[in-house]
Amino acid sequence: MGTDGAISTAPCKTKGGNYFTLTLQLPRIQLLDRTHRKDIEKFMRAYFPATVKTLGCRATPP
Repeated sequence: MGTDGAISTAPCKTKGGNYFTLTLQLPRIQLLDRTHRKDIEKFMRAYFPATVKTLGCRATPP
């Protein structure tokens, strides 16, 4: 989680690999501008799990 974006990774066994990573970059936001941080967190907490679910991800074997 940052001031101008976020990144999150989860186990996701698919044909493409073993993990799914979502990167959110907002280049127009100044690095010291913390006013968008809560919105970025809210988006990632809603969008990331929903996307992982729609991809049909399953955990990689141990």
